Amino acid sequence: MEKPDTTALELQVHQQLRECSPVFLALADPVRQDIIMMLTKHDSLNVAQITERSPMSRSAISHHLKILRQAGLIASNKIGTEIYYELDIVAPIAQLKAFLDTSEQIIALKSEE
Repeated sequence: MEKPDTTALELQVHQQLRECSPVFLALADPVRQDIIMMLTKHDSLNVAQITERSPMSRSAISHHLKILRQAGLIASNKIGTEIYYELDIVAPIAQLKAFLDTSEQIIALKSEE
């Protein structure tokens, strides 16, 4: 039986993995996981509201929010003088699904060997 050529898929999954890295890094931290969980329970929260629900300082929370925003996991909306944060995970979920789909294709091809 001829070995399937998975080179193109392997290049694709490598690129997808690189694109998912900011999401993986953002989600690796327990504080950021806690922030994500807070935002699943509330439509939006500002830094003060998040800080009230966390043992972290306001500046630490701001730092974690910045990382989450850079990873595309949250969006911010300024209302008056306050910035409110909300989950915005549609695009990162699509990225992760694409990575998993490509990985599954490679596994399926290799298991046919």
